[in-house]
Amino acid sequence: MKNERLEKYLAKLMHGLAEINQEIFSSGEYNDFLSLCNNDISILASLANCPGETAKQISVRLSLPKTTVVTAVSRLVKRGYVKREQNSLDGREQLLMLTDLGKKVNKEHEQYEKYFLQGVLNLFREEDYEALADIFERSRVCTK
Repeated sequence: MKNERLEKYLAKLMHGLAEINQEIFSSGEYNDFLSLCNNDISILASLANCPGETAKQISVRLSLPKTTVVTAVSRLVKRGYVKREQNSLDGREQLLMLTDLGKKVNKEHEQYEKYFLQGVLNLFREEDYEALADIFERSRVCTK
């Protein structure tokens, strides 16, 4: 790394983030959510926000290949998180919706994210929030 001081602080931050995760996960409240990959979680969140989307719409929204979405949706249907319904206006399309279990797992993810982000914010002083936001805005993290 180019800056030893920065490297030292980033390593401390990484360990702090790992501790936050460990604390949250040790509660045992997130067992269903933990078994999902990032694409699965993103698809559940997309369907929570826009019930009745098609795989193609999700693919566009999440910038994922349609085959990736179709494969993930099939897995989520098998696990009971998503259900398919025939589009009454176009019988060729299948509309996707969360099941009750899918809604529960999506809520787990939202709760985890809330606790995790609060834990991250607690690592910093409130008066530094704006400066941190400026740094992230200029970083590659936010330009993806």
